[in-house]
Amino acid sequence: MTLRERALATMTERFPLVSERFRQTWGLQLPRHVAVFAALAASDRTALNEVGLSPWGVTDYFSDGGLDMVGRDGLDERLHARYRCDPAEFITVISGDTDGLHYGLWFDDPAELPTLIAYNYARDSAETWVSSAPSLVAAVHERVDRILADYGDEPEEVGRVRPLIEAIEWFTAADQDALRQDGMPRAAPTPRSYLATSLLPQLPSHSGDPQAAPSTSRLDAFRNDQEQAFAWIAEANHELAAGEPALALAIGSELHWLDLDDYRQAGLDLLVGAYRMLGRNAFAEIATVHAAHRDLSSVQVLISR
Repeated sequence: MTLRERALATMTERFPLVSERFRQTWGLQLPRHVAVFAALAASDRTALNEVGLSPWGVTDYFSDGGLDMVGRDGLDERLHARYRCDPAEFITVISGDTDGLHYGLWFDDPAELPTLIAYNYARDSAETWVSSAPSLVAAVHERVDRILADYGDEPEEVGRVRPLIEAIEWFTAADQDALRQDGMPRAAPTPRSYLATSLLPQLPSHSGDPQAAPSTSRLDAFRNDQEQAFAWIAEANHELAAGEPALALAIGSELHWLDLDDYRQAGLDLLVGAYRMLGRNAFAEIATVHAAHRDLSSVQVLISR
């Protein structure tokens, strides 16, 4: 059995236990393609590091002894690899090598598998962006393609990524099988909304309008016009009380990203209220524990016993 075959067999065997740990701790469902990425990372770590990527976050549970890890100093495990501006729907699975780059599974609804792969440069402006890749292995392939598009005429760069291309090709069949087993994400009832800072999770059609004003206009008000800012917060609370959580979720997400002292509690209240109304309690709990620990000096929370 080759190194890659052993790695894939090992991570496939570990997947049920990691998935159950993830469900119990995070209240979320883990897709099978994460195990395929964990296998690639275990068998071809040096090649993966050549493009500045490494497993981190939930994928740490797949490492040897990973399920024995605990939160340092009694911290909640859900804080692991959660940067200051990360939305509750974003769960880190890969670390990058520049500006706090990290990739995450994006969950629209805790009751369902993740819908997208997203990424965020936490030490830059920390907006959350969407990858077109359907899996983590495909996201790695996407990064290789970007490198080749930029440096493909340089033989040294091509040689540097060739081992990873070979690894990706080897794991593609297993990756596609994992995607088939999990099935395609459920079709959304309405078009997805985007903020200036992040995408928004898909919402039921009766949730109201998250774009009552352009996101950039609201951000400007939160920064420069306190009267208008509190007017927007009041409007979001009014709609939330009327059973329409979309605006509360949008404004709560914007305030979470801005992280301004004047609106910190109001933003958290909007987020938690919207999540509770939507029945997305796992996100409400992540947002709450994150708000209580946003000043951590390090988001490396999981450690060996």
